[in-house]
Amino acid sequence: MKKYASYLLSSGVCLIFAAFFAFALVGYRFLGLCFLALAALILVFAALKAMGIKHHKAARGIKTVLWCLMAIAAVAVIITEAFIVSGATAKAAGTEPQVAIVLGAGVHGTVPSRSLRARLEAALEYANDNPDARLVLSGGQGRGEDVSEARCMYDWLTSHGVSDDRLILEERASSTEENLEFSKRILDDLGYTGGVCVITAGYHIARAKLMAKDAGFTEVAARGRGTNMPVLEFNYYLREAPGIWVYLLTR
Repeated sequence: MKKYASYLLSSGVCLIFAAFFAFALVGYRFLGLCFLALAALILVFAALKAMGIKHHKAARGIKTVLWCLMAIAAVAVIITEAFIVSGATAKAAGTEPQVAIVLGAGVHGTVPSRSLRARLEAALEYANDNPDARLVLSGGQGRGEDVSEARCMYDWLTSHGVSDDRLILEERASSTEENLEFSKRILDDLGYTGGVCVITAGYHIARAKLMAKDAGFTEVAARGRGTNMPVLEFNYYLREAPGIWVYLLTR
């Protein structure tokens, strides 16, 4: 067993981190899953080492395939993360659209979550920079939420000085795609045909802009803001990569 001790110790440490991020903290579950996957991968390499004692060629072949798959996955992640970061750091060019869609996020009872608070701060900044603009607040009511995400955003923005006649509530959406599709219907009914500024989290901008164009908006700008919590943001940026892959494969 001594020859496998380092594998078992490393896997055990990863499992401890997985449990910590998944159960001890709120919002870090994806990072917990990453550590769980790493623990499993270490055990696979330990099993291949044991297999190599009697089946050296087979174990070596499996290892080669595994390393190739890991290299491909790493390249895919790097390219996707570059796309995500470019969306988060891109500067707005020219005049912004005079309508913004603020994408909902979690609400704790009636209080905005950290993620939603960051979006609301970006929305307030947009509203102050564009005093004639209107904002569509989009988000339904989910589990653990005493009000809809749209209503929570409405209450927060009006309490920070944004006039209620500038705010339009969309209270049915339960996903980003629905946020944009339902908001598009409302704007179509109002006769609005111009572009929109999507306001969301920084890590989410790249995918949100893709979805907005698929929803029928031809001119899409964006604003976003992070939570100022580096580890949490790292978790979100990692989680966004498979989110983009799933969307592109199922759109």
